Amino acid sequence: MFEYIKYILNVVKKPLIIWVLAPGAYMMMLPMWFSGGEMQKMVEQKRATLESTMGQNELMLNTFGIKDWEAVWTLEGVITTYLFNLFFPMLIAIASLVLINKITAKAEEDGTFEFVAALPMTRMNIAFIHSGMVVVMGILLGQIWPHLIYLSQLFFADQMSETLKYCSLITAAFQSSLGAVSFAALGYAAGAVSGRSSRLWLFGLCFLAFEWTTSVFTIQVSFFDWYHNTISSFGAYVDPYNDGLSFGDVSLVSIKIILFLAIGIIGFKDRSLNLR
Repeated sequence: MFEYIKYILNVVKKPLIIWVLAPGAYMMMLPMWFSGGEMQKMVEQKRATLESTMGQNELMLNTFGIKDWEAVWTLEGVITTYLFNLFFPMLIAIASLVLINKITAKAEEDGTFEFVAALPMTRMNIAFIHSGMVVVMGILLGQIWPHLIYLSQLFFADQMSETLKYCSLITAAFQSSLGAVSFAALGYAAGAVSGRSSRLWLFGLCFLAFEWTTSVFTIQVSFFDWYHNTISSFGAYVDPYNDGLSFGDVSLVSIKIILFLAIGIIGFKDRSLNLR
């Protein structure tokens, strides 16, 4: 088992570093825009430009996951009501699908899974390791990126009119990343059941796109409004930065993750592998 875990870490090491650093570099720049001077003026000019168009368009605000137009022009708001509400779960879900695909469905298609099949491990153990990696990768990225944001803020603390609270930031990031894990978990399940990476991407991204769509058209479609407020992983992210973790929302998303992973484990255990 430990040999296989070492193998997994070696396979995902390079893409994981890329996914940590590329979005991380962008996120580290966010505090700079609220550090005063010319950058702060640019933010204020952008707000004035968009006030009469995007600021009053409910559909456009929902498209970008913005719940509060006034709050989004503060450092706390842009991160907690914009970044964590939309782009965080999207980025983490896609990154998790990329990484888990390399060690599961794509490995079968490429013929590199024979090494795993030859290990003295049961199918169930392999499936549990894969399921654990889905959760660990999503939560890991969801913790590394906010730490980079907080680290960047420390360099501009003397110039900033507002600063982020560490515990609140990490809590909000955790709840946001759970939603991303639910999308990745369904993609993993589809790949585990079929052994095809195309199914992994189809189910993972389509589920993400569907739940994002329900959040955009909540006003126009009553079913979408119900789904977003009752079942959606996007809807389960409310305001953990200020209110802390919501037991109901965290439980809802956790149940979805467990259900999807269980489907993947059972499906992988009972099918024949695509070995060359």
